Amino acid sequence: MAAEETGTATPTPNTLFDSLEDEIDDANKRYTNIVKVVETPDCGWGVRASRTFSKHEKVMTAKALAVTARDAHTLQKDWDKHVLVDLPSRFINHSCEANVGIKDNSLGAYDFFALEEIKEGEDMFWDYETAEYEPLGGFQNCKCGALKCRGLMKGFKDSGNTIKKQYGSYYANYLKK
Repeated sequence: MAAEETGTATPTPNTLFDSLEDEIDDANKRYTNIVKVVETPDCGWGVRASRTFSKHEKVMTAKALAVTARDAHTLQKDWDKHVLVDLPSRFINHSCEANVGIKDNSLGAYDFFALEEIKEGEDMFWDYETAEYEPLGGFQNCKCGALKCRGLMKGFKDSGNTIKKQYGSYYANYLKK
């Protein structure tokens, strides 16, 4: 049954909204004709391009909502700092061959940039190892399905040289120190 039928809504970690559905609706309105949060067949929620993006074009800006304990939906911003970010960026799924990369921004999170041309209707993926120094327990096995899938997400700690070669400057500033 849908949440509306049962009278309950899916909770969201973003306290500005009553439900995840409300947060998704808000993100999709803010990013109309840019990107859209969608349900994917095998990755849960995801983010899809609503238009074509050129290589190196900024796709979206993530905003840090709170410094919080590390979990599957936080982004690492410093050696001992994880942040919860707003949608749609929180729902960009992982790939070892990402089509978006990150650069630190002034809102305590990251801006996402197209690493190649992204056509309208394509799902967006970023490489979590560009921000995470070590993997979160339970998320080490990679299931991205990319041709160059590394098989295991070991974090920048072990994959740093590969990340630097593959993504150039599109990785977290704290990892460049």
